Amino acid sequence: NWQLMPHAVNSPDNRTLWEAKRISDAAVHPDTGEVIPRPFRMSGYLFYNGPVAVAMVASQSTLPLLFFSWINQSQTALVNYYNRNACAPMSNETL
Repeated sequence: NWQLMPHAVNSPDNRTLWEAKRISDAAVHPDTGEVIPRPFRMSGYLFYNGPVAVAMVASQSTLPLLFFSWINQSQTALVNYYNRNACAPMSNETL
């Protein structure tokens, strides 16, 4: 029982284990156990999608705007896919 060993709660090994758990929880999907690629993690959304959003706003013609809009929608769809609820699948009939 951890309450009987108060010195172990703040030990360096315990802090290291909690930090490893935090990193693992951020990188591994809780339902499937698969590693989520960095561009599609919620913590990486701003860093990977931010430049695309700036490029969309800065576009001065239709073709670049369409291209960056496509990139933006693709990246958003993949973020939603990789962070989906995988423990309760939805049938085609429900959709």
